[in-house]
Amino acid sequence: MTRSAPAAFSRAVFGYVASVAILFVLWEYFSRQAVVAMLFPSPQSTWHVAVKLWEEGRLATDIALSLRRIAIGFALGSAAGILLGVLMGSFRSARAFFDPYLQFFRFLPALAWIPAAMLWLGTGEASKIALLIYTTVFVVALNTMIGVASVGRNQVRAAQCFGATRWQIFRMVTIPSTVGHMLTGMRLAMGNCFSTIVAAELLAPKAGLGYLIFSSRTWMQTEFAFVGIAVLGVLGFIIDRVFHLTTTRVYARYLPTAYR
Repeated sequence: MTRSAPAAFSRAVFGYVASVAILFVLWEYFSRQAVVAMLFPSPQSTWHVAVKLWEEGRLATDIALSLRRIAIGFALGSAAGILLGVLMGSFRSARAFFDPYLQFFRFLPALAWIPAAMLWLGTGEASKIALLIYTTVFVVALNTMIGVASVGRNQVRAAQCFGATRWQIFRMVTIPSTVGHMLTGMRLAMGNCFSTIVAAELLAPKAGLGYLIFSSRTWMQTEFAFVGIAVLGVLGFIIDRVFHLTTTRVYARYLPTAYR
């Protein structure tokens, strides 16, 4: 670790703490300006509701169900996206065939497919996970395709000069050179999953953070919505940081310095 590393870490920590402190100050200020308190609950009242929901076991159940759905949809969508991206990046004919679908569907939000998902897959877990897969696969595929297509020709020629077969070039040159693009696509897709889970849990839900947020409007329980929003954001932040730190350590040799 260089001498500047501790200073950089301290600056990063200070930046995070200052940012969060400013957020809470503004939150408290605007909650006091609200004419009706229930329309904009304060941080204290939101915290008290969160503690109550946790003690009842409801918040833990909602978190577990939402994270389970996100994990399954993200994993399946990422796997499909990587396979599709590698195929499109490796073969021009595959790119020409699949590119219209990729470009078309990636501009359609998962929210637009909720009625169709309900009709085709029902209102159970399958429809929710299908929406999460949908919002993941195209982002990962696009980034993977760009990574495979941008592998330097000099790298390929160098491997050919050493007698490498096409499979060896693919395994030892193409895939390692594409890791950074794959991980970038997966991080972006993970954000999509956290955004989509709220809409996905509108499909006749029984529990989940999305259900907690939207069910609060029935009885004007705004604190419940704020709890769900805050928890979802914090979980997304934590999981993104864990994913980034883990992948940069595991795949450090394949990643450019800018990614790390």
